[in-house]
Amino acid sequence: MSTEDESVPGAVGTREHDRTIPDPPDAPVSRRRTWPWWLAAVALLGTAAALFAAFTVQIGHFEFRPGSARPTTDLVDVGEGVEVHPPAGEIAFTTVSLRQSTVASYVWAWFDDDVQVVADELILGDRSPQENRQFNLQLMDTSKQDAIRVALLELGYEVPVTIDGVVVVGVQEGSAGEGLLERGDSVVAIDGEPLDDIDDVSRIMGPRAPGETVVLSVEPAEGGDLAEVPVVLGASPDDPARGLIGISLEPRSPAYDFPIDVDIDSGNVGGPSAGLAFTLAVLDVLTPGELTGGLDVAVTGTIDGAGNVGDVGGVRQKTAAAIDQGYDVFLVPSGEFQEAHERAGDALEVISVDTLGDALDALASLGGSGLGNPADVG
Repeated sequence: MSTEDESVPGAVGTREHDRTIPDPPDAPVSRRRTWPWWLAAVALLGTAAALFAAFTVQIGHFEFRPGSARPTTDLVDVGEGVEVHPPAGEIAFTTVSLRQSTVASYVWAWFDDDVQVVADELILGDRSPQENRQFNLQLMDTSKQDAIRVALLELGYEVPVTIDGVVVVGVQEGSAGEGLLERGDSVVAIDGEPLDDIDDVSRIMGPRAPGETVVLSVEPAEGGDLAEVPVVLGASPDDPARGLIGISLEPRSPAYDFPIDVDIDSGNVGGPSAGLAFTLAVLDVLTPGELTGGLDVAVTGTIDGAGNVGDVGGVRQKTAAAIDQGYDVFLVPSGEFQEAHERAGDALEVISVDTLGDALDALASLGGSGLGNPADVG
């Protein structure tokens, strides 16, 4: 029998006397699905693997990062019987840290203005990373010998040197040599004349004019037969009447006859960019007084047998390293002055140089003592 429930106006209730109504449960019943433990483990391992790959798998690019400014005084070793003058101020050569990119480092590089990312082929060419490493160590060894020679010539010594050709260490974009030569090629003769003296290239190329053709005898970097490569000379930006191939060269297998024993310990650093720094360091050790005026001076730039300073690359990263390590002055090649100056701002005095003479004049203007007299040989 059903009756209306009038306790709530408008509501209708029913009551069945022959059915038992169960008590409500003490707590709600959960309908959440439980994930199997192994599925969670797979997800965790997958995430870990992805992170590991992001930080370890290389992706075909190199990163130029700030390296260091390394003091040179303790790296210069002079033989017995030669008077030395350890300086109070410091001359340092600057480096770039070169590493292969991973996914994580590549992404992070976009947020760091001091990191430059380039494709592998711009660094390696046709070489493996190990071959490129060995190539750069050879360049460093040649650079040190050239630096010592230039310093001793500046001090009035004679330093005979013979070579076995020259090695291409750079090809300028848009130059006559672009597309015909590549980094690591060896030029052993020009127009059939062997290159066996340190001054042969400048002597042969000096009188050549734009539009003339020279034939280079080239041993390719990747090996193979000697190739005869004709090159139509372009014009030098500094002297339109002078013919130019547009390549940077280092002597191959140079043999130096040094009048005194001088050695430089460059450790595991490769490349030719410490040439100017090493020349100044040798001069500072072999002459009395303070070549830097007691200042700590960071330096970058190659140096050739005539004392000319060349561009090196990575100058922004080197400027950052010099600032981080508290150097007072940074000497850089003129072609890279603007980039270094913009990075340095007011944090570091940057000075442009084209020759060893420019560098010595700059140091003298900062209070340096000058070269003084050549070291005495006992």
